[in-house]
Amino acid sequence: MHTEPVLAALERGLNVLNEKPMATNFEDCKRMVSLAEEKNVIFMSLPFDLNPAFLAASEYVDERYIGKITGAEAQLSLPGPWRDNWYYDKSISHGGAVLDCLVYPISRLICLLGPAVSVMAEVNTLIPNRIVGDGKKVCSDVDDNVSIILQFAGGQHAVIRSLWGLSFKQNNTIIYGRNGTIALNDSGYPLVIHTLRECIPDSEQVNWRGIENCYVPQGKLSKQKNESVISHFVHCLRTGEQPVQSAKQQLHVYEIMFGAYQSAEAGQRYPLTTTFTPWTKVDSLIFDTRSRYI
Repeated sequence: MHTEPVLAALERGLNVLNEKPMATNFEDCKRMVSLAEEKNVIFMSLPFDLNPAFLAASEYVDERYIGKITGAEAQLSLPGPWRDNWYYDKSISHGGAVLDCLVYPISRLICLLGPAVSVMAEVNTLIPNRIVGDGKKVCSDVDDNVSIILQFAGGQHAVIRSLWGLSFKQNNTIIYGRNGTIALNDSGYPLVIHTLRECIPDSEQVNWRGIENCYVPQGKLSKQKNESVISHFVHCLRTGEQPVQSAKQQLHVYEIMFGAYQSAEAGQRYPLTTTFTPWTKVDSLIFDTRSRYI
């Protein structure tokens, strides 16, 4: 139900903070972003990723610490929504795990690494007959089992998962480099940097997954601003600045999501048509794994 009020507000020249999902189809998402640009207003569409651990992690997407980027993984998986109102009815929700959960890990990876070039996906309904939180039995026809392979221009793959079938919640992000790894919200740590190169100053050395040379960068974490969604939106209203996670960046996230549906249906790779300018200063050479021996 986001599309109609968002477009009406934008048409009247109002600034808009929109929840996720931006809309239930890609055409409506494009209309929103296009209209916001035409009216020169602030359009902020969730998710909002800029928590202290994420902001600190963005500073380590650097060859000095992790070498060339070679791949990534991210997921948000959980038992499934406990409510039985509309979540499991596709005629109302228009989608399941892709619209509800997959948006988060996609947004995190795109925010850290920049735009991707294509997506391949498998999407299905793994548990059509569910017992939800209050013990009620429901019949589900929405997607609850999603796996995508996102490809970047350098050839790197990111594997992104959302499954409404776990016995617990898992919500982590890992970026792999030839000489190190960045792990967000994994194995009990908000942020771990594994590096074979430089030691991380002002950090706590930890044993992450049984691996040596791993650090929790306490100094960087403590220096990051813990800004809320509303605070960031208010800042944009007061300054006239567009959100750090721009409308075009979020549009790219939603093309990946709806491209995943199309890829799964067609059984082939979906080439992405949107792009954006990343807010982080990631050196494009960090994706170059082929021009020399590494």
